[in-house]
Amino acid sequence: METEFWEYKDKVVYHPEKANKVELAQSSHSRATLWCLMPGQHIHAHVHAGDHIWVVLEGEGTFRGDGGPREVKAGTVLMAPHGKIHGVDNGGSQGLVFVSVSAG
Repeated sequence: METEFWEYKDKVVYHPEKANKVELAQSSHSRATLWCLMPGQHIHAHVHAGDHIWVVLEGEGTFRGDGGPREVKAGTVLMAPHGKIHGVDNGGSQGLVFVSVSAG
């Protein structure tokens, strides 16, 4: 696999009915996804086998899960460890955009 680079703003795409998942890259060890949520959209709280790191790039939301609810906004970085519940609600008036890096 080659090293990949993106300008995330070129990848932002909203879906009018649900949170939109834009796959950036995937390997046998990890996956990088750009999540784009319009106001009122959410990602249901769920659990994965691997760790997830989220980097919020735009907007605001409410993290749901272990250690939550907790407000997140542009600049927030969080890690949802293996086996811990996590999700997010965009209750704001702007789009919520974050990168999710998962491993395992």
